Parts: sequence; C-alpha cells; structure tokens
Amino acid sequence: MVRMVDGRMLAYVELGDPDGFPVISCHGGLSSRLDVLPAEASAAAHGLRIVSPDRPGVGRSDRQPHRTLLDWPVDVMALVDELGIGSFAVMGWSLGGAYAQALARGLPDRIRAVALVASAIPAEWDGAVEGLHPMDRLFLRLSGRGAPIERTIFDAMRLAARRAPRTFTRSLPVSDADGAALAAAVAEGLRDPRGVVDEYRLMDLAWGFEPSELTVPVHAWQGDADDLVPADWGRRLAEAIPGATLTMVPGASHYLWYEHWDDIFDGLVAAGASR
Repeated sequence: MVRMVDGRMLAYVELGDPDGFPVISCHGGLSSRLDVLPAEASAAAHGLRIVSPDRPGVGRSDRQPHRTLLDWPVDVMALVDELGIGSFAVMGWSLGGAYAQALARGLPDRIRAVALVASAIPAEWDGAVEGLHPMDRLFLRLSGRGAPIERTIFDAMRLAARRAPRTFTRSLPVSDADGAALAAAVAEGLRDPRGVVDEYRLMDLAWGFEPSELTVPVHAWQGDADDLVPADWGRRLAEAIPGATLTMVPGASHYLWYEHWDDIFDGLVAAGASR
C-alpha cells in the first residue's frame, strides 16, 4: 500500500524479477491488480519487474470520487516515486489501455514504451459505445443513471467469482489456471461496487487528450476474434498514435495476453523497456 498526497491508500502487487526493469500494468475493467499474476514466470524470464496497482475504488485502493482519466498519472507518479523507480514501461489490457494511454500522455519523460492489449478507445470516438459488448453497454447506462440495481449485480458477480471460479470462467477461452487467476482478480476488483460504478461513469467521459498526442513508443496488440471490443479498435489506435506498431493476432480473443505474455514482453524490451 502507498499513501497518496490526499490521504488515499493505493494498493499494488509486484511480480517477475525484483531487480528487473519496471513495467506498470493497468488492469482490465471489472478486474483488479491481480489479473497480471499469470505473467510471473514470463516477466522474470524477460528481466521485467511488473508493478500492478488497483485503480481508485477498485480492489484494495481507496475511492477517489469524481476522478478523471488524467488523475491516474498523478497516482502512478506517487507510486513509482515511493518505489524509487525512475523510467519505466507501461502496459494496459482492455479498459486498462485507456489508463495506459493516460500515463503516456501525462508522464512522457518517464515512460520508455507502452503495450496496449485489446485496448479501449476514446469515449468520444465514433463507435466507442456502440462497439462495446452488450453487458458493458448495460452497465454504462445504469451507471449514468445511478441505478442501485447495478451494485446488486456487481455483488452477485463477485460472489460467483469467489465461490465458483471454474463456473464463472468456464465459457472463456483461457486455461483452467488462467481462469482461476482471472476469477480471483474479478472477485477482488468488485470488493466495492461503488468503485466499479465510478469506472463505468468514467468510461463515458471525454479523455481530455487524443491518442495522437502520445510521443512514446506504442505497440498495440489485438485479437481478430475479440468478442468484447471490435477488432478494428487496435487498428484505429495504431493509426492515430504517431509511430505506433500494430500486431493483429489471428484467432486471438479479448484475453489474448494470457497466451502471449512472451510476445508482449519481447515487444516492450525491443522498444526500450530494459536496463
């Protein structure tokens, strides 16, 4: 846990090589700092030290009501300074891709490389809402209305993920081990439904910057069989971000990082995420 300037506590987990080059991982939506745990062996093999924080109101981190996307770089700056980290790389999965881009926008002098994995696109772009999975569109609509039933739904999801993890993830294209880790990450991420509502409300807000403003090396990863975000979102981001690289992974789902840690880490190292 790290205390922020305003007194909030920010929770994080570390894995990989403790003496390796730092990578800040931005977890997915409806998830938490724990979703990156299956990357332990691959991170260590690549000489990377993964630091994965819970966003405010998620997991064990305190809420920050009315936060914006560009508040995230302030929190991460406090975290890396507390850990004695100078330069670092960033990766973000799904909704976490928006937060990874916010870091690249807010902390360009500290970041060497960024990996965006099945990333979200700006809320104001055409198709940003229409392209979401129907479940996410429903939660987005309920969050905007302050519907109390949404908190009940999140409580039920947390209970299912915690008590029956295999059932919770059995329809997902992941291994049993990765499914168990993902269920644990979701159960932890839904500890406080208010924080998850905050996340959905923020999804519907303008980012406050354009991906075209990013100046650090970016590599976008996208599965062409992703059924949670449109496959062309990765292409749109890569076209918008100056100098960005796109890898479209044939047959890969939204959960592609669980099968492609080595490739993603190879890309980060090649882009400068090493000592």
